[in-house]
Amino acid sequence: FEPAVDMRVLFLIALLVRLSSVFVVQTSYVPDETWQCTEVAHKLVFGRGHLTWEWSEGLRSYLHPLLFSLPLLVLKILGMDSAALVILFPRIFQALLCFAGDVLLYRLVVKLYGHSQANYSVIMQISSWYLYYVSPRPLVNNMETLLITATLNLWPTRYNDKVTYPAVILAAISVALRPTLVLFWVFLGIHYLVKCPERRYSSVIKAFVIGVPTLVLLILLDSYMYGKFTFVFYNFLKFNLASSAIYGAHPWHWYVTQGVPAILGTHSVFIAFAFIKQRDYPRQFLGVVIATVLFFSVISHKEFRFVQHLMPIFMIWAGLGLHWMSRHTERSVLYTVIMLNTLLNALVAFYISFFHQRGTISVIHDLSRKVQAGDSVVFLTPCHATPYHSHIHQDGVHLRFLDCSPDLTRSQGYEHEEKQFYQDPSVWWERYSSERTLGVDSTEFVVVFEENLPQIHGVLKESGYGVDRKYFFAHLLVDDKLASHVLLYKKTF
Repeated sequence: FEPAVDMRVLFLIALLVRLSSVFVVQTSYVPDETWQCTEVAHKLVFGRGHLTWEWSEGLRSYLHPLLFSLPLLVLKILGMDSAALVILFPRIFQALLCFAGDVLLYRLVVKLYGHSQANYSVIMQISSWYLYYVSPRPLVNNMETLLITATLNLWPTRYNDKVTYPAVILAAISVALRPTLVLFWVFLGIHYLVKCPERRYSSVIKAFVIGVPTLVLLILLDSYMYGKFTFVFYNFLKFNLASSAIYGAHPWHWYVTQGVPAILGTHSVFIAFAFIKQRDYPRQFLGVVIATVLFFSVISHKEFRFVQHLMPIFMIWAGLGLHWMSRHTERSVLYTVIMLNTLLNALVAFYISFFHQRGTISVIHDLSRKVQAGDSVVFLTPCHATPYHSHIHQDGVHLRFLDCSPDLTRSQGYEHEEKQFYQDPSVWWERYSSERTLGVDSTEFVVVFEENLPQIHGVLKESGYGVDRKYFFAHLLVDDKLASHVLLYKKTF
């Protein structure tokens, strides 16, 4: 049984799902969702923002934050740049980009297999707990996932199809945004040249004539923004292949045993059906998926989002598995399976989006409403645990966090500020108190995790700080520097 699904109804549901994520997702995932995008965009538009060490080392392209500076610029021009809208608009913009990815996935599957299969792939995509969880987060990984889907729509997927100029341009832009994507496109390019030897010469010419100038223009853009010649592609790969372990190391098999199974969740069952029951279909793109996972497995530091750009391919496969079920099961069974899968993913998505690691977002939203010019906010948390200027959005407020920039010069005995604080918080606070200057009637807020470092809580109370509010953070903690609750201390001078 193959139920008829109106394409417009499916797209409307997808749009509502993505927009709902803007308001449901109220938790923190990784620092990069603000510190490498909206924080930089906020600095570009409003002149206030902190650039992390990656920007001083030329490891990031300005292309992504420039894109997200557009909604902020609109707010500034219209004089509507309240803190609430400055936080909200980039999230809506990102959710709409994810919706565009849903539409492009549909078009891609129609091109590869047909309308019926496309319906099921989109159903799989909009029911994925992970893709819902990241939908409103302005991560570069969301952008690379969108660019992968868009480029595959233009990529020669059938024998003797031509490589198009737009496909080369989009592939080059994706590599500029995320240099590790070069493996993805090199693999697909070589596969195409092997399958279509008669088009080797023309395809290579197109890659150089269009791809190289596109990359050069992007290098010039970054060099202009950095104020000096900057080759982000080289800088990024050099650091991540050699030094990424400073952010934590994982076993080589992590993506196979934990990373990919976790982000797929119940969708893994449908992918298994696709490979077992529809052997002629889902093997397309299998090689590039294996190559990508193997490549990232070699790199010491691993994260779920590093393989997020493979999700469109996984969703195609999952849709094919569901399509097979639709042809070999009763209507009631099919609907039950779809509803159960959607319900399980919705429960996971809701918990992790609305509760898990919420406190650091809740406190920053409160601060955006409480602080005034002349006030000070000190974040005594693991560095980058909360958003910064991009959420406070108040001129004349002094913000302070514990810096954790790595020592790229390998100086002997180097310890970053966060480590110094956790070794002896009292000494750090005494030094900070002697250096700060606050005006009369100004207020200083201090953000700190509750259970950790009882020493600093005692010091704050002795210094006249009182607890202003307590926020729930998480039931399950992923780091010993975190705690179940976040406290906001306050003192008026």
